[in-house]
Amino acid sequence: MIQYRAFRTWQAMQKRSNNSILALSVGANHARRELDQAPDPESRARSLLSAVPLTERLDVTAAEARKIFESAATDMAFLAIPQVVALHIELCVGTVVECRHFQGVIKHHDKEPNWWPVPLLHKALRFGAHKTTADHLLAFILKLRNTMMHGAGKVDDELVKVWKNLPPAAKARWEDLAGRPFTYTKVDVLPTLGWPEVMATLAVTKESAHEINARVRSALSRGQWAQVIARDYRDSTVVGLRRFNAVAAGDGSTGPEHDRVVRRLQGHALTYYRDLAMTAAELRAGRDAVR
Repeated sequence: MIQYRAFRTWQAMQKRSNNSILALSVGANHARRELDQAPDPESRARSLLSAVPLTERLDVTAAEARKIFESAATDMAFLAIPQVVALHIELCVGTVVECRHFQGVIKHHDKEPNWWPVPLLHKALRFGAHKTTADHLLAFILKLRNTMMHGAGKVDDELVKVWKNLPPAAKARWEDLAGRPFTYTKVDVLPTLGWPEVMATLAVTKESAHEINARVRSALSRGQWAQVIARDYRDSTVVGLRRFNAVAAGDGSTGPEHDRVVRRLQGHALTYYRDLAMTAAELRAGRDAVR
């Protein structure tokens, strides 16, 4: 699969977030199991978990600590879901920036040119295609994130409307990922959130990212991809920039140094853009175009 720079960066960051969230889940569940085995529920939690750093600050009983770790999933969901959504928005921004190098690929909107509301980012990156299940779920996750950030996490009428109006396939996909539907008792109270909703959010953003990656592949011509590869190689490292600039653009040179630059671009293309099977001539033209 083609992995342009914005997508590779997002993959690395999402993997780190995913692992961190899982580690927190494992830690909370492990601590709760240890407390379940306490012979006396009134014993101090810090003595039972003394081998774990910072538990000396947990001056509560084992029974009280157990409730804390049980509620940790809800608290982590309110922290993790906005972070996961923000990470996905970074991917969308990076992709739009990449595509705006080419006239007409990204459809402009009627607002301030460099200000992109998130729904417009998502719309632009569909490149005219119909909404997928992941697109519908992203709209729901974004609204959920906004209620967390601006409404103290309480369910409002708009969030209820977005959930109820999801296509059946999108609702079924969410329930499959989370193991339960989005649950709330009434408007103006907190919804039921925990590790299932965090894992579902991670899965939906991952699915969306792969869809965006595939759409970008189809949206750009081979000549444009050659420029993406050249820019990617040039901007990845200081060494890449120095090597990229080793020969002046369009000087007609066919000497050893010029050949080395093209070979380095070929190596970069084979590593991250193998599916395109770019030729040396295409990469040379791409390099000259972005100098």
